Amino acid sequence: MQETWQGTLKQEITNYYVSSPQAWVDVNISTSGLLNLTIVSDHFADLSIPQRKEQVLSFLHQLKVPLSPGFLSLYAPQEAESLNLSRPQVVNGSLVYTWQDLALQAANPQNYPQPAQREPRVPRTVTFYSFKGGVGRTTALTHVAWILAMRGRKVVAVDLDLEAPGLSTAFNLNPQPEYGIVDYFYERSYLPEGVEPSISVAKIFGEVRMPNATGRLFVVPAGYLNLDYVSKVDDLRAITVVDSGESLWSVFTREIKEQLQPDIILVDSRTGINQWGALSLLQAADEVIIFLFPNEQNRQGIELLLQSIQALKNISINFVFTPVPDVTETGMSKVRKIWNNLHKNIKNARDINDETNEDETSDSDSDLDESQPELAEPLVVPYLSPIALADSYPVPALVDYYTRIANLIDEETDELKRKSILTGAEHRWEIIESLEFPEVNAADPKQELSLLFQRTTDFERFLDDMNCLIRGRKGTGKTALYWLLLKHKSVAQKLAHGRLDNTVCFSGHGRFHDSRPSRDEFKTIQKELQREEGSWEAFWRAYLLLRLFKEKYFKFPRGKKGAKFNELKAIFRDLPGDRWKYEYTQSLIHLSSDSSLRLIVKDAIDLIDEQAKSKSETLWFLYDDLDEDFPEVGEVRHQALTGLFQLIQACEARRTVAIRFKIFLREDIWTRLNFDNKSHFNGRDILLQWTRIDFLRLALRQAIQSNDFKNLVDRFSPVESIDQASEETIDRALELLWGSRRRRGQKAKYVSRWVYERLTDSSGTTFPRSLSLLLKGSKEQELTYRGQTSIQSPTDRLLRGKSLEIGLKKASEERCNAIKEEYPDLRRFFDHLKGVSALPTREELQTVWQESAQNVLSPFDEFADWLNEIGLAEWRDNEQRYKIADIYVYGFEMIRIGTV
Repeated sequence: MQETWQGTLKQEITNYYVSSPQAWVDVNISTSGLLNLTIVSDHFADLSIPQRKEQVLSFLHQLKVPLSPGFLSLYAPQEAESLNLSRPQVVNGSLVYTWQDLALQAANPQNYPQPAQREPRVPRTVTFYSFKGGVGRTTALTHVAWILAMRGRKVVAVDLDLEAPGLSTAFNLNPQPEYGIVDYFYERSYLPEGVEPSISVAKIFGEVRMPNATGRLFVVPAGYLNLDYVSKVDDLRAITVVDSGESLWSVFTREIKEQLQPDIILVDSRTGINQWGALSLLQAADEVIIFLFPNEQNRQGIELLLQSIQALKNISINFVFTPVPDVTETGMSKVRKIWNNLHKNIKNARDINDETNEDETSDSDSDLDESQPELAEPLVVPYLSPIALADSYPVPALVDYYTRIANLIDEETDELKRKSILTGAEHRWEIIESLEFPEVNAADPKQELSLLFQRTTDFERFLDDMNCLIRGRKGTGKTALYWLLLKHKSVAQKLAHGRLDNTVCFSGHGRFHDSRPSRDEFKTIQKELQREEGSWEAFWRAYLLLRLFKEKYFKFPRGKKGAKFNELKAIFRDLPGDRWKYEYTQSLIHLSSDSSLRLIVKDAIDLIDEQAKSKSETLWFLYDDLDEDFPEVGEVRHQALTGLFQLIQACEARRTVAIRFKIFLREDIWTRLNFDNKSHFNGRDILLQWTRIDFLRLALRQAIQSNDFKNLVDRFSPVESIDQASEETIDRALELLWGSRRRRGQKAKYVSRWVYERLTDSSGTTFPRSLSLLLKGSKEQELTYRGQTSIQSPTDRLLRGKSLEIGLKKASEERCNAIKEEYPDLRRFFDHLKGVSALPTREELQTVWQESAQNVLSPFDEFADWLNEIGLAEWRDNEQRYKIADIYVYGFEMIRIGTV
C-alpha cells in the first residue's frame, strides 16, 4: 500500500492520543481543505475545552500540518460514552456513486482501504467522456464501435448522454427499438415490490447492420425524444438502488450480458460534472477515454476530474485530442504539453503495482528497455470537414483516424480473454512444461522440418535461378537452406509451390558430404595451384564434375564421342572408395593445372548442361561452409572464393543455362572480397534478413509444437495458416505465451517488439537460433517459480517479463560466444567489453580498442566501421555515442543501467 500524508497524519495523532481501548480518532478533511478532528482520549480527562483545543493546535503545529483546523471535537472517553459517540466504521471505498463521494474519498484516503484491483469484468466497459461538448466524442464512439465489430467483436454501444442524446441518430439506427435506457431505468426505479418489469433489456437495443463484419454491433439509445422522455430524465436519479440491492447500472449490465454476451460495452457519457457523468465514470467504467480540445479551459476541467478519480486506482485512463485544427509541429507541441501535464496527474494503480511487484519488473526496466515507448505520441484526431458535415456515421474513408483508439480497447479486451483461458494454476504449469522450442536443424533427418522451417520473405527470391549469392551473418539461416534442399527435398518442394519440381540439387561443397577437402587440404591445393600455374576457377569446375560423377548423375559418353574423355574417365575410375583421400586432392590439382584436361573438363560441363536441358531439368550446385573450410590467412580464402565466382561468370559466358549456383557466404566475407567484375553479382544476391513478421511466425511455429499450447491458441485466436496470417494475428496468438506489453501501462513496450529488437544486431540482422535459446531459457526460469507461494504468477500470459529477460541473457551469451568463434583474433577486445557502458563515448570505446585490438585492426575509425559492419555497434549522432546491440550487451556483461 502506498502511504499518503493524510494517512501519516492520522497515524501520528493516533499514536499520541490513543492509549486505551476506549480511545479513538477520526480525521476528516473537507473538500474545501479544512481539517476536521474528532478525538476521544484519556489526555483530555482533566482539561477544559479551551485547554484541549490549545493542546491539539500546538501538536498540529509541531507536525507542520498544511491545513487550517475546522471542527475540533475533543472528548474524554467517559464523555463520549455519555453522548453515545461511537468510533467511525471502515468505509467501503467501492460504494462511490456521486462526485461528492469521490471528492470526499480523494480528500480522505486515510479513511478508506487501499482499493483492490478490480477483478476482470466481461464484458469490459469503456466510457467515452468529455468535460466540454463539441469535441467529437460521440463521433469517435461510432467509428470505434464500427472498427471493433469489423474485427469480430460483439459490441454494445450505450447512450448515457441522457440530456442531449444522439447515438442512435449518429448510427442511423433503423428500425429504432421500442424503448430506450431511460424507460428501462425509470420503470425499475419506481416499480412496486414484487412486480416484474414489462420493459425487458431485449426491448431497448437495436442492431446496426454490417454485411462485411465478422462481429456484431448493438445500440442502446436513450429513448424517444418527447415530453414523457423529458419528464422521466428529470425525475431519474443515477444513484437509485433497486429492491435487490443493485444499482440501475448493475441490473442493466447483468441483463445485457445474459441477453447478448457482448465482448465490449461502449458508453457515451454526459459531458461535465453531473449525475449521469458520475454513473458513466464511477460505476460503469473499466476504462475511460477522455476527449478534449487542446485549450486551457479543457485542460483545467480535466485536471479537476483527475483530482477526483485518482482515488479509483483500478481504472485505465487515456486521452484523445479532438478536433485538432493545427497538426503542424506548432500545434502538436501545444497538444504534447497538455498531454504530458495530464499524465503527470494520473496515479493509476497499475503503474503503482508495477513499481512494487517484483514478478512483473526486471532489473533492466530502468535502462534502455522502455526508451522508445509504444504510445510515445498523444492520440490526435484532426479537424475533418467530412466528419463535421456527415449526417450519419461512420464515414468509411475516415475510419483509420480512430484505429489507435480501437487498438487500446482491443488490447484490454484480449487481456481479459487470455486471463479467462489461462485460469487454473496447475494446468498453467503443465502447459509450460509441454513447451519445447526446438531449434531448426535441417541437418537432422529425424526433425519434422515441415512443421518448424519458416518460409521467410526472402525465400521467394531465393528460388529465382538468377540469384546465386546468398549473403548473411552467421546464424541467419544460410545453412538451413543448404540442408533443406539436399536432405529435405520434398519439404522444399512443398514450400516452393512447384518451383523446384524440375530442379535437381547437389552439394558443390559443404557438410552434406563427409567426403570433401579439409582446411589443411585446401592449403595444400593453394600451394600446388600456384606451383603448377593452375587456377581456382579450373579447380571448382573439376570439383563440380567430380561431384556429379560421384552422385552418378553423369556418365561419360561411349564410342568416338566419348574418346576425348578417356583420360578423365580413368582418373575418376581409379579414385579410392567414398572417403576423401590424398588421391582425390591430387586428381583435382592435376585437372586444374593440365591445360588439355582443363579444356576437356569444360567440354564435359557443356555436355552435362545439354543433357539437363534435354530432360527439362535445372541443376543447382550449393556451396556452404566456405568461411570455415578456407583459412583467411595466406590469401587462401580470397583466391578460392574469387575462383568460384569466376567459374559462375565463365559458365554464364558459355551459356550453360541449366547449371546454376547457390553460394552461401557470410556477409562480412563478401564485403571484404574484391575481384574483377564483382559488380556482375549486383542484383543477383540476397541478403538474408528476418523481418519481424518472419520472426514472430517462427516463434509461433515453435510454440505450437506443444499441443497444449496450440489448443489455447485455437480457443483464443485460431491461426489457419502461419505463413498466410497477418502480423496482427500472429502477434495476438503469441500474447498467450508472453503477454501484450512488457509492463502494465500504455507507455510500456510491446513484448513482441521487445523480443525482436533485443535479438537484432546493429546491422538489422536477427538470429533465429537466438529466439529458440531465449524461449528455452524463459521456460526454464518460469518453472523455477512453481510452488513458490510468495511469488504471484501472471494471469494473462505463460512467461513473465523476468523470465524473458533471463532467457535473453542466455541467448546473448550464446551469441557472444559465436562472435568470438567467428573472429578469434579479436577475442581479447570482446573480453574487454565487460563493465563498459552499453552506450560508450568515442573516447571510451577507443580506450578499449587501444588496450585490446589496436594491433589487430587499425586505425580506430576503420575498426569502428568494422564493428558497425558486423552488427556489434553503431554511431548515434543525437547522443554522440556508440550503441552496442542488445544481443551482445548482456552476454558481454556490459553496463545497461543509467545509460540514457
